[in-house]
Amino acid sequence: MTITSGLTTSMIPCCTCGTIIAPNSSNQCASCLATVDIASLVRRGPGGCDLVVHQCRKCRRYERESNNKHFIYLEPESPEMMALLLKQIPALSGKSTQYVKRAGVQALQVLDSMFIWTEPNSMRQRLMLTIKADINDVSIQQRIKVEFIVRWKECPDCTKEARQSTWSAIVQLRQKRDDSRKGLLILELAIARNALMRKHILSVQTKKAGFDFYFPTPDKARHFTQYLSKVAPMRIKTTQSLVSEDKTNNTANVRHTLACEMVPLCRDDLVVIGKQAKGAGKLTGKLCLVLRVSSAVRLITVSPSREFDVASQCTELHSDTYWRGESSYRLFLSSRRLVRFVVLDVELCDDERDRYNSGDSDQVYEGPQSGVSKYALADVEVARETDFGVNDETFMCVTHLGHLLSPGDVVLGYDLASTVLSSEAEFSIENDVTSNFVMPDIVLVKKIKGGQDQSRVEGGDDSAESKHKKGKAKSSGSKKRDRRMKKEEQKQQKLAAAAARMGLNTDEDVYFDEDDFIDGEGNSISAAVQKENEKFEKEVEMDEDLADDLAIVEAELREQSFSDNEDDESEKVDA
Repeated sequence: MTITSGLTTSMIPCCTCGTIIAPNSSNQCASCLATVDIASLVRRGPGGCDLVVHQCRKCRRYERESNNKHFIYLEPESPEMMALLLKQIPALSGKSTQYVKRAGVQALQVLDSMFIWTEPNSMRQRLMLTIKADINDVSIQQRIKVEFIVRWKECPDCTKEARQSTWSAIVQLRQKRDDSRKGLLILELAIARNALMRKHILSVQTKKAGFDFYFPTPDKARHFTQYLSKVAPMRIKTTQSLVSEDKTNNTANVRHTLACEMVPLCRDDLVVIGKQAKGAGKLTGKLCLVLRVSSAVRLITVSPSREFDVASQCTELHSDTYWRGESSYRLFLSSRRLVRFVVLDVELCDDERDRYNSGDSDQVYEGPQSGVSKYALADVEVARETDFGVNDETFMCVTHLGHLLSPGDVVLGYDLASTVLSSEAEFSIENDVTSNFVMPDIVLVKKIKGGQDQSRVEGGDDSAESKHKKGKAKSSGSKKRDRRMKKEEQKQQKLAAAAARMGLNTDEDVYFDEDDFIDGEGNSISAAVQKENEKFEKEVEMDEDLADDLAIVEAELREQSFSDNEDDESEKVDA
């Protein structure tokens, strides 16, 4: 015998369509409840307008709040971008709930959200949202497409940078030597490879022995100088100048000047270290060769002893040590005096041969994977390239390039046997070098690729144009004006070429707002800049030592760049 309960659920018809349903507070079926237009509530912006998100045209940051104070960097289709867009919907953020309640909706909840791909130039952001809505104590779900319009709005930082005369700090980068272009080359490479360092530069100007960089705040200028000090040895001096002051409000407009003077030594230079020099170790009172310049100058003696390895005959010269005894370090010869030699024979010294594979002297350094060190002492027989077919004069020398040279290679070196020295160089040899130092006849510096260097052919069009313009005599005033215009044009081209190498974009007023470069007459010189870039990249490609120096600099700065990214991320979180 079965017992059944007498309780049964009463069913009612839907008040709209008559479908039999279980009772609920709205007395409507799910189909009728789904007709409630939730999409119009979600797609409605402030004041009934479209949903809008603001972005700065120059720095590409998005406005976080509507008070025009906080702008943050957001990656496309990132979770942070999704959170920002959802906060811009008044119906979900709770800012305007009156029209939602008038529609009979008690609450709206986002269950799922995803991006819908849009054309990057469409200035639109589209989302697919799964919304849960409570209507008269009944929950329903709907999938809604929401579109945001991206509009330009300049952030306060870019507004300030757009105004002229807003810089408050200047970094004066100088290297006081005849060929400062070579010393500044590695700095230009380092700046070009770090976008975080150059994003705060307002403008740049070329000077006789370096550059002037303008910054909006002293903190950003100091951060830039700290970065440069890790690339090249330098000393930094800070000065301040008062522009104006308001004694009533106790405020003042102060401009800061950070003078960065680089150590005037470049790679491949010959340097005489005086007898009284401190911090040079075993190289005191000797003639040395500059191997590398990064945060410190690495030196090696030009007359190495066969009894010691290469590492023991090198030293690191830091900027503080150099500036304390600046008079003890004299430039003997620069790389302009390098001569081409041909290698006739290479034989590793006994200690080096015993250190590597017990008698195998044919090892050549071909990178870190070759299993041998880059430098090794060797006895090398060379001859001047210009002496081939003229005489049979050869030279023997001890060099640190033992693992880099093979018979038949072409190397650059200093020919001290036939070089005419200046009076200052002769004075340095006579007074600063110790008596037991043996002056070599030849100092080999580096191995080069290919054959003869291609000479730069420049100014062909200028010469033809000048010949064409000589048909008419000009007055003295016209000649002065032409010389002044030509000088200004050369200055603008030099600035454009340097800015292109460093990854900067300039316009006529050297504010970085244009993608093209403009000369003094308003003509585009993109072709000249592109030619300079190609020449610059070719120079880096052909110069293995320069490429190695750049790799070392990038390795030293990789940790610094990582810390910079962490600082930027913390700034975003604080904002």
